[in-house]
Amino acid sequence: MNGKVIELKEVPDEAFAQKMVGDGCAIEPDKGIICSPIDGQLMNIFPTNHAIIFETIDGLEMIVHFGIDTVKLDGKGFQKLREPGPIKIGDEIVKYNLDDIKDGVPSTRSPIIINNMEKVEKIEVLSLGKLVKIGEPIMKVTLK
Repeated sequence: MNGKVIELKEVPDEAFAQKMVGDGCAIEPDKGIICSPIDGQLMNIFPTNHAIIFETIDGLEMIVHFGIDTVKLDGKGFQKLREPGPIKIGDEIVKYNLDDIKDGVPSTRSPIIINNMEKVEKIEVLSLGKLVKIGEPIMKVTLK
């Protein structure tokens, strides 16, 4: 998604900020759409459309979780655009209306994490503090 790349510790949710779910970074989103950050498989879109699970061609499991407590919106502000299956970087997944979402949740800061860290040697967050557009790399992951 388009937005500003931030560190996970800046997400106001302890599970994400303390890297209990996995490691990565987050985006403070601008208006728009969630697109695939990887080539691989779209594994699952939560019924509320606020979280998406991907698997890279190298077997990394990645979660894009839009905002904090967005599950409580029960899908309001989100529109699913596709079903699970093969995916390429930039494929549109979920459209969101930031105005409909931001007033109903504590934060729209959106963690992008790898949750099977046993496969990861290191993660380098790119463009920290900068605005990025869909398709621009935000993390470099070195596998074990």
